[in-house]
Amino acid sequence: MTKLLLPHNKLLTYTSDIMNTLYYGSKLKILLLLFTLLLLTSCGDKDFQTIHVEHRYKLDVPANFKKVKDLNKEASLQYQNALDELYVIVIDEPKDVLAQAINDNGLQDRYTDDLKGYSKLITDGMESSIAVQKMPPFKELTIGGDKARELSFEGISSGTGVYWKLAFIEGRDHYYQIMVWTLAESRKKHEKKMNTIVNSFIETDKGIKR
Repeated sequence: MTKLLLPHNKLLTYTSDIMNTLYYGSKLKILLLLFTLLLLTSCGDKDFQTIHVEHRYKLDVPANFKKVKDLNKEASLQYQNALDELYVIVIDEPKDVLAQAINDNGLQDRYTDDLKGYSKLITDGMESSIAVQKMPPFKELTIGGDKARELSFEGISSGTGVYWKLAFIEGRDHYYQIMVWTLAESRKKHEKKMNTIVNSFIETDKGIKR
């Protein structure tokens, strides 16, 4: 990944006619203040967009994210802001796929057939393919009302420092993996936004299990 710099935004400035009376000058300032507050409020509402993936789940991503197809071929959701070097994917798999993978590969002694086993299996695979000093412990929590496990860490991938935030969620009959990542040096800049993305996940298919 290559760091790209965004151009500085030009700020709009307003000047008032020095011949205005104090009354109209004060009134103008009040109107401008109200307009600014209204503008900021409306912009805040548009900071994120909600992405619906069929009838299965939904996730909020920043409004300036674009849909792509080349981040991960297994992902059911892929969005990015290439200028900010910020990316997100979601991979979902039926629960019985995990059970079959464990049994077919004789991994019953290493992984359990549940959310804990699923998240450990995925992160063990990541740890073997990227340079990580030590994988941190999982944080147990709920996301969208569902049981979840989450962790964040920095590592080296293809010679570049990267910061990842991962969440594993147990849905009705699927496991979901949310992965958000950026440059390690941009961690503080994007941390809040990354948390918002992960915590916005909601499985929308909550019917009776067939």
